[in-house]
Amino acid sequence: MPTKTQKAEAAWLAAFGEPTRLAIIRHLATEEKTVTQLAVACNVEMVNASHHLSVLRDSGLVTAERDGRFMRYTLVGARVSGTTLTLTHSSGVKVVIPLG
Repeated sequence: MPTKTQKAEAAWLAAFGEPTRLAIIRHLATEEKTVTQLAVACNVEMVNASHHLSVLRDSGLVTAERDGRFMRYTLVGARVSGTTLTLTHSSGVKVVIPLG
């Protein structure tokens, strides 16, 4: 039976497995953004971007902070080095994504 940590890791890793979410992650690598900015950047409807951001929040990949009437989204455990994004789960599991 999987542990709580293993389930959290699996949910975190599963969040990467969708093209729009992967695009959102790449756009957030450079700076925090609003759902509107991400929808435009990913060429999707705001409702779709919002849905994917919800999945990313639930898995612990992004956090959101209110800025007036907007929510600004930021990656958690992210480090950019050159053209590579490294994301690290709290358990130590890492994912490396090319940005170029």
